[in-house]
Amino acid sequence: MIRRAGASSWDVRWILACLIAWSWPAHAAPPCPRCTLDRPAKAEGPVPLLVVLHGDRERATAAAGRWRAAAKRRGWAVLALQCPVDQGCKDSWWQWNGDPSWLLAQVAAVVAAPGPTTIDPARIYLAGWSGGATYLGMHAPAWTTTFAALVVHGGGHTPGDACPDVALPAYFLVGDRNPLHASVKDLRAWFDDCQQPIVWDLVRGGDHDKEDRALDRKKATAILDWLAAHARVPAS
Repeated sequence: MIRRAGASSWDVRWILACLIAWSWPAHAAPPCPRCTLDRPAKAEGPVPLLVVLHGDRERATAAAGRWRAAAKRRGWAVLALQCPVDQGCKDSWWQWNGDPSWLLAQVAAVVAAPGPTTIDPARIYLAGWSGGATYLGMHAPAWTTTFAALVVHGGGHTPGDACPDVALPAYFLVGDRNPLHASVKDLRAWFDDCQQPIVWDLVRGGDHDKEDRALDRKKATAILDWLAAHARVPAS
């Protein structure tokens, strides 16, 4: 949601993301324009799926790049969604604030698509960075139909809605020097009020750039391991 620290930092992130993407080619077509989809070439059974939402003025490829190395190591699929231009979005999930049904439809398409590996429908997770995390928070109750747990990274906004009917664990990776940190704390308070399990991973003294850099390969792998412990439980 906040402008990145500088063009040089973004350029380096973009180049690295592209190199990783080229070294680990997608094994199925993504369901939407400018989205990316990476699936393991083979697996013994259904694999977890991490769905990633990019930040403002960012592309899905760059957002996926934060997770690709860890996902490859753990044998996960990664779907990075580009905010849909044909639905009226420019380059910001939270400013678009479109109906979550579009996002859920893209995930459903990936789960249903044939491929060398299948997706475990009980282990699908949603991660948002910056403005993507803000959009994630704004619609938090809507995610329980598909996602087992959430990752809130460097952004967030309370939905102001009733609590979800089923468990919705959330992992927060946030810095206390982000100018909009108060909004993230409001989202945490919503999860607390709803008695939802959370991890509050605070980057002390962390501005938006430090929040971004906090998600290195080691941290991403640790978060994937945390997510893997949570399977979606359908509403009774």
